[in-house]
Amino acid sequence: MTSALSCSIPRPCSLMDLPREIRDMVYTNVFSFAGTTSKSLNQQHELNCGAEHPTVVHLSTISFDWLDLMRTNGLVADEMRQIYRLPSYHNTTADQTWSAQLMLNNDEYTLAWTSLPCPSAYVRHLSIDFKINLTLSMFGHWDNDSKEKPGNIFKALLELLNQVAHHGPNIAVSETLRQPIVFETINFNISFVDEEKPWLISSGPESVYILAYGKRRIYSGLIEDIVTACGNHVFKEKVRDISIQGPKSLGSTKIDISIAQSERQNEESDRK
Repeated sequence: MTSALSCSIPRPCSLMDLPREIRDMVYTNVFSFAGTTSKSLNQQHELNCGAEHPTVVHLSTISFDWLDLMRTNGLVADEMRQIYRLPSYHNTTADQTWSAQLMLNNDEYTLAWTSLPCPSAYVRHLSIDFKINLTLSMFGHWDNDSKEKPGNIFKALLELLNQVAHHGPNIAVSETLRQPIVFETINFNISFVDEEKPWLISSGPESVYILAYGKRRIYSGLIEDIVTACGNHVFKEKVRDISIQGPKSLGSTKIDISIAQSERQNEESDRK
């Protein structure tokens, strides 16, 4: 006679079986990896930079890993929203920083958000990884860009900043934020595509000279435009400090600009 041993299979633990305090810890841990994952470009947006033709920006779809968890059921969605909107949750620089990658390919831009860990009400910092693709065919266009006035790159960056400050990361929407964003810091990390893939660039002495000369002109012009704009109060009520890391190929050092300090110096000069 054989006897069968019966053993009960433990029931899998559900998220909703956990105490609320533990669920909040799970939500917080999920938000700590709040990077965007979609790389599909499904929208084109035009920036009115005062040029003859609007500047085109290709926008990536904003999609978060934690949205899948939020879609589990209504209760989970409500609890996650409560955590996401808690001021105490966004108490570090990383939790208050929006990060994006911006690519300039000749005349068109591509904007992809890489991290949006907090709502617009709590964001304090903006970090932009700005890559420029300078090609020989467009060198004449870049070299003759905006004599004696702000360059097209600066005007596009300024208009992009204005739209992010008033609309949030989804600049294509018509609705504006209740309160425009004033960033404490904006960090630009500027590089050129040929620094990452030099084998794609023509190696002739003429092309090497033109590209190196063109990169220096573009970068120097952009820095000059930003410094001039600070002196003319263009960034007032937009950002307090700007940090710029220049291209490695140009041996550029990091540049820090305090908007408040620049404004105080201008006021003192005006009094004199």
